[in-house]
Amino acid sequence: MKINRSNLFLIDLFWSFFLIGSYSFGGHMALIAMVRKQLVDKKKVLTDDQILDGVSLASILPGPLAVNSVVYYGFILAGIKGAMVSFLGVLLPTFLLVTGFSVYYFSIGAEADFHIAFVIPVVAAVITSVGYNMAKKQMRVLSQGCIAVLAFILAVTAPNVIFIIVAIFLGGLMGYFLYAKQEVIIDVKNNATRFINRKELKTLVYILLIIISLMVIIASYNNKLNISAYLASVFSGMSLTLFGGGYVIIPIMEQALVGDLNWVTLHEFNAAIGISQITPGPILTSVTFIGYKMAGFTGAFIATVSIFLPSSILMLILSHIQQKIKHFSYIDAVMKGIRAVVIGLIFSGAYTIGLKHFGYQTLPWVIFIVSLLLFLFTKIHPALVILLTLLFSFL
Repeated sequence: MKINRSNLFLIDLFWSFFLIGSYSFGGHMALIAMVRKQLVDKKKVLTDDQILDGVSLASILPGPLAVNSVVYYGFILAGIKGAMVSFLGVLLPTFLLVTGFSVYYFSIGAEADFHIAFVIPVVAAVITSVGYNMAKKQMRVLSQGCIAVLAFILAVTAPNVIFIIVAIFLGGLMGYFLYAKQEVIIDVKNNATRFINRKELKTLVYILLIIISLMVIIASYNNKLNISAYLASVFSGMSLTLFGGGYVIIPIMEQALVGDLNWVTLHEFNAAIGISQITPGPILTSVTFIGYKMAGFTGAFIATVSIFLPSSILMLILSHIQQKIKHFSYIDAVMKGIRAVVIGLIFSGAYTIGLKHFGYQTLPWVIFIVSLLLFLFTKIHPALVILLTLLFSFL
């Protein structure tokens, strides 16, 4: 059945996003591009303005940009139920794939670490190229570069979750004082309010408050509760405090999951990131791997839902008042500072996941440099380079 505004069925919407989630390799902007191709160009149920509205709102909220945007588009098309089926549809393919890879990884044991070691330089190159491309587009003045460098130094010398969150806050504050007079009012159009009513808004607020309350309670009694509850608490917290997208969370996740909680080893953490790169969907599906290690299929499911759901609910709540964003003339100035911090954190992710461990080994540096040159000067897909490197590791 053709999807249009008059005869849109939820099953069609679910299937559309399921297909998008099945072949959207390459990060959040690749997924957004696929949404546009499918729902703007092909089915003509969304407009370019609505696509940009979703990305604009998602970019100033915590959580994964692509999934939050998808929730927004589902909401525009079919209200709360549309948001729910879009959320499920876009995440289900990558959840199944990452879970399958996780089962295989833990079934072959140490042999997997040997092969993943070949992939890590490629992943580091992917992250470096993302940081470079973002810097080219976002870094307009020298002061932004200084903010990015300071954020990088802080992240690699004091890799603490609290310090990184403070860095993001300070970046926004510096942006306010440095750039506020340069900025114009952000004009964000909104069509979402016609779908939401006061009762639905109150329900969403209550759900989010319940999640936050449970998260705090569980964190306070983590030693007395089972691992599934603790998984939900940790990843829900990340969902509501992460700004800047999946690549920014890499140093935060490494510090929290490897250093503080000791849930996974550095090799296993690197494997999680590597697997998320060779599967479609956002990099944050790497938590599926970690959840599987901690509590099997139940843990994989809980970790995945916890990292994506809270920020998606927040996205829906704030989409109701998105029209008011255009009156905040200093928002873009604040975001200018935050984006600089985010870029610094992205580069620190490349350093912490790979570069600092290469040492004087020749092969990792060769793989990293060759991969980086490919990503910077060609349009080759990262998944293809990762798969070729994996094949090379078996020789």
